[in-house]
Amino acid sequence: MKKILAGMAAILAVVLAACGGSSDPAAPAASVTPTNPNALFQVGAASVSIAPQTPVFAGGSSDKAKPAIQLSNDPLEVRAFVVAKGDKAVAFAVVDSTGWFAEYQGAEAGYGQFGARVDAAQKLVDRGFKVDRSAVLVSTTHSHATPTVVGIWGLMGPENRAYVKLVHDAVVKAVDQAAANLKTSELWVANGDIAAMVWQNGQGTNHPDGFGVDSRLPILWARDPATGATNALHVSVPTHPDQFRPFNGTVVQGYSADTPGYVRKQLDSAFGGTAVVGSGTLGRQEPPGQNPDYAEVAYQGEYLVNAVHLAMAKAQPLKADTLASAEMLIPNITVGSSAGNQGLLSLMKYNASNGPFGGPNCNAALGGNCSIPRALAAPWCVGNCSVSGSGATTMGTYVTALRIGPLMYVSNPGESFPEVNDAIRNAVLDAQSVNAVGTAGDFLGYNWAAGDYSTAQIGSADFLKYNVGPDLGQLIADAGYATASALGFKVKSAKELVKAQFDSSVPDLPGLQYYSTKLASMAGSISFYASTGQPQSNWQKPAHALSQIVWDFGDGSASVASDSAQRLSHAFTTPGAFKVTARVTDNTTGKSRAWSQTLTIHAPLLLNVSSAVEKGDINRTRLTLNATGGQGTLLAVRWSCPDGTKPEGLSVTCSSLSGGRVVSVTAWDGAGNSATAQGQLQ
Repeated sequence: MKKILAGMAAILAVVLAACGGSSDPAAPAASVTPTNPNALFQVGAASVSIAPQTPVFAGGSSDKAKPAIQLSNDPLEVRAFVVAKGDKAVAFAVVDSTGWFAEYQGAEAGYGQFGARVDAAQKLVDRGFKVDRSAVLVSTTHSHATPTVVGIWGLMGPENRAYVKLVHDAVVKAVDQAAANLKTSELWVANGDIAAMVWQNGQGTNHPDGFGVDSRLPILWARDPATGATNALHVSVPTHPDQFRPFNGTVVQGYSADTPGYVRKQLDSAFGGTAVVGSGTLGRQEPPGQNPDYAEVAYQGEYLVNAVHLAMAKAQPLKADTLASAEMLIPNITVGSSAGNQGLLSLMKYNASNGPFGGPNCNAALGGNCSIPRALAAPWCVGNCSVSGSGATTMGTYVTALRIGPLMYVSNPGESFPEVNDAIRNAVLDAQSVNAVGTAGDFLGYNWAAGDYSTAQIGSADFLKYNVGPDLGQLIADAGYATASALGFKVKSAKELVKAQFDSSVPDLPGLQYYSTKLASMAGSISFYASTGQPQSNWQKPAHALSQIVWDFGDGSASVASDSAQRLSHAFTTPGAFKVTARVTDNTTGKSRAWSQTLTIHAPLLLNVSSAVEKGDINRTRLTLNATGGQGTLLAVRWSCPDGTKPEGLSVTCSSLSGGRVVSVTAWDGAGNSATAQGQLQ
């Protein structure tokens, strides 16, 4: 470990010398630009299709040995979000993919996330920005219903290898198009909460009970300074989008962006602009639900959209306009030893063209897995990385961080557990928010401290199988600490240790959790989904008899009972705040567990349009919208004028010369409630 930390210290010196650039000595320094009461930026967003051009193999863990398909249930895309100020810029690019390696073997070398960052940065340079690759943060949504570009669960045949280049090219194009779409914007920021969508009711599963979670939902909202209209959105969702499956039994459903695709479509529709929806913390953060079709995606997506609206209602504008970027190479990730994942290394070697199977394969000798095309060259693999090599081997990867005013975004090159990102947050003293971006820069499995978990808690999970090495979680946290310092944030004098927080009262209790499709809404029916789990202390013992789930909806209605994993609905008829409680009892021990959250029901949202002749222009009418009821904060207002123009904002003007007199308007509030109204031109 001393050697690892010493190596990191040497690299940190280079990062600090770069002052907010990459680890290249020639990287540009971070800049600080003057501030305004509300900081102004240039912000652009874009989307590029990555629909497969030919049938390709799927990348979900449940899709092994399934045929190649081309059908998509909903669009697969790359979406990019660029923030610029003067000659500085930072960019996010989010890919609809389970994961994407930093670098590849063979003909695909240069088409991984690292190459995409380099080439996208060059596009920004071509547009006059002084940036390098550290300014481009690439990530994947981690949808499990996408074509594989990492092997493991699907064959990296010729079509999938070609698809790697298609994805690379789409990232470069999306960043370039976003930079071409820049609009003067204020950046409003918020952090929502999706605790109910991070499942914690199991033992021996990928969602073990009792551990701390990261339910933060960070939002960047680019708004027109004059009208408040939305130019673009960036949202990071801290839970797995792994509900939908390309194959539902014998039914081929096709590929899907899962909940990120659902959420961005709804946000596009309500706000205009382009919504970029990616991942936050992913490790040990699983959603509820067992139905692998799109109906369950829509239920989960409805909850997430509602949570985004609620957060946006509390958004505040940035006052500082610093833009900076930094990256750090992690060079010594233990992999080729008894402490590391030797199986991962073997699958990489078995993919090589000079390997025993002559290239990518899913040979039976690989234990039901497919070979992995991640690069075997330095810095990605160091030591005995040749096909016939043996002995000590380490891997390398980069952690990238962006600064936007007082905000820090840091990449997780895999599925980091909450405690990894908590260690970064706890070490940074003056950032307004430290936001994790999941499966960003690389795809190195789960990143965690395995010693913090017992067999009873993760016995049947796949955390150990897909854990690259025991030190990766701490190395990522240390790199986050280093990049925060390079970005100019104040950090503690010592790094934080990665340590999972656990509630010791949980092991003897039955598991229980639910989510509702809405946290706030107008009167109507809301759908609920709950499931239960055995107590952790009962691991590998005869199952306890658990009761049905008993519901109290907090509105004076009679309680009802449901089975675990059974969806039910309840109609709320009057405005108010209602504490909804679900309870389960372990009939073997007599112990019970409850899960509660408060739902808010609003009065109907009503709109009223007033009009007057525009001062100084008798041919235009000034239209102003007033609202009552609903959540109380209007987030989006979209008008339709008789001449076909569609202005946005609380107060707009329409031409009075088109002949028509009727103006229509639709508005959305901070709970996603919408209403329409009409007005008359003067």
